[in-house]
Amino acid sequence: MKTVLLLLDGLGDRPHRELNGETPLEYAATPNLDRLASAGETGIMIPWKQGVPLGTEVAHFILFGYDMQDFPGRGIINALSRDVPIEKDAVYLCTTWSWVEEQQGLAIRQRWTEGLAPAEINELRQCLPQTTINGLRFDWEQSYDCHGVLKITGDSASSQISDSDPFYDNSYVMKVEPYESDTIASIRTADAVNIYLKTVYESLKSSPVNVKRKQAGKPLANFLLTKWAGEKPDIPSFEEKHGMKSCIVGNGLLMYGIAQLHGMDFIRYKDFQAGVKLALDNEYDFVHLHSKKTDEAAHTKIPMNKVKVIEEIDAAIKDLVNSALHENILLIVTGDHTTPSSGSLIHSGEPVPIMFIGKNVRVDDVTAFGERNCTKGSIRMYGSDLMQMILNLTDRAQFYNFRAGSKRLNHIPKSINKF
Repeated sequence: MKTVLLLLDGLGDRPHRELNGETPLEYAATPNLDRLASAGETGIMIPWKQGVPLGTEVAHFILFGYDMQDFPGRGIINALSRDVPIEKDAVYLCTTWSWVEEQQGLAIRQRWTEGLAPAEINELRQCLPQTTINGLRFDWEQSYDCHGVLKITGDSASSQISDSDPFYDNSYVMKVEPYESDTIASIRTADAVNIYLKTVYESLKSSPVNVKRKQAGKPLANFLLTKWAGEKPDIPSFEEKHGMKSCIVGNGLLMYGIAQLHGMDFIRYKDFQAGVKLALDNEYDFVHLHSKKTDEAAHTKIPMNKVKVIEEIDAAIKDLVNSALHENILLIVTGDHTTPSSGSLIHSGEPVPIMFIGKNVRVDDVTAFGERNCTKGSIRMYGSDLMQMILNLTDRAQFYNFRAGSKRLNHIPKSINKF
């Protein structure tokens, strides 16, 4: 049986006064999602640990059945999203061109400098120092817009370093430090990054680009904020791990990078309704259908924006609903994390609603899909349970103590080594 995981990014939310104390999902008119809930098994899922906010990249790593300790860092995923070759023994960091001012430290005016033209970014790139520090070399590649990837190479390069980006506005550039480590490599790498960033700042603040932008009253791009250092991982592909040929159907660079990391195919859609058709019309065993719009709407901090997006998605999934109700597929609908539509948090750590629809599920009494309605369902699970539940409901789960080959498998193998 084919599985379609419909994942609405940042679907979970909090109650809002302007929505009469309901979440956007509870407030929205969602006849198709409610129809699925009436025919499915529902519940709540803690993506990793109760109360711990997650980003999309790490949440997907867990949902796809991988161990958190093996997560390579978003710097790796960003590099993969731009087809940057990932080298062994190199460290990759995410960067943004930023605007800072000297105020008892470097105060951040804009974490992402607005309105940078491609020609300006190319000029800024020319200002980056070509130097070796503590035996480490630094090379920068653009990712998209004001975002990029900084590669560090050298015998002592370590990804065990902290971020210079505080991740919140109205803050200061942070000193890069060894992160959960006291090795010589992490100390030398952190020291080298600090020296590099100071050199970058001195070079950028007097660059022609910033001189012109200052004269025009535009935000400057005089610093390179860094975060999420990572190294090339040694992990099995999704198919090796779960025995299913898989793909992600999405439209963003991040999801392309996530597909690359897990050895999954990627199918890009132009609009979500086209994505629904692409998810159904293929030969994959596992299809991950992703929409970022719920998360983007929540980040506007206007709850009604998220309500409208949820209603648009609900109207677009009729073909998916019909296929699931006719037991042609196993359909799972959930989110990867909670994104509050108000308040100061970027993401938060509440559980998310989830439902399974297919011929092998135990239908419960829940008739509406929402955060609190789904707490009345039969499922209590963690994100790390998802893949095993899918294997079980599609009759692919391996009996636990069987030893079919040289490695433990969670799935019935498609082929065996004959005697």
